[in-house]
Amino acid sequence: MTFGRAIRTCLRKFVRFGGRASRAEYWFFVLALVIATWVTGTLDYMLFDGRHPLGLFLTVVTFLPVTSAGWRRLHDVDRRGWWLLLPGVASLIFLVGAFAIRGLTAQPMAEIPTVTNSEGWLYTILLGFPVVSLVSTIWLVVLLARKGDPQDNRFGPAPQDGEGVADA
Repeated sequence: MTFGRAIRTCLRKFVRFGGRASRAEYWFFVLALVIATWVTGTLDYMLFDGRHPLGLFLTVVTFLPVTSAGWRRLHDVDRRGWWLLLPGVASLIFLVGAFAIRGLTAQPMAEIPTVTNSEGWLYTILLGFPVVSLVSTIWLVVLLARKGDPQDNRFGPAPQDGEGVADA
């Protein structure tokens, strides 16, 4: 699959969460998004004095295409698409927990309890969530980078990267 074809495929299948996506399709699309992010960031800096309207627009427009492409890419390695949400869920749990506990303590940050006193176990647990988020992100990248199943799996037939093959 070529760079341009991968972009067209991901944009055309922007709400298709079923089926499978090849490594080339997914990673070429991610590369295109990295380049687009760099360009919009540069333009935002030059034209909008550090505000990010173009970057925000790019994020909104590409959220569904990159999510569906990742979902289908996980299907290609015979994993459910829900794995894509794992890093975000771990981070969300950490943030909600941290703000909830910080609100309950009503103490300056210098006086927040540590592991050695009675409330320290809560902070110890919350410190584990960033680790879970990091590990799950690394695991997700490994899954997305793996070679897909060469034969049909429970999510459908193997993606065809040939130039002459039409996308379903």
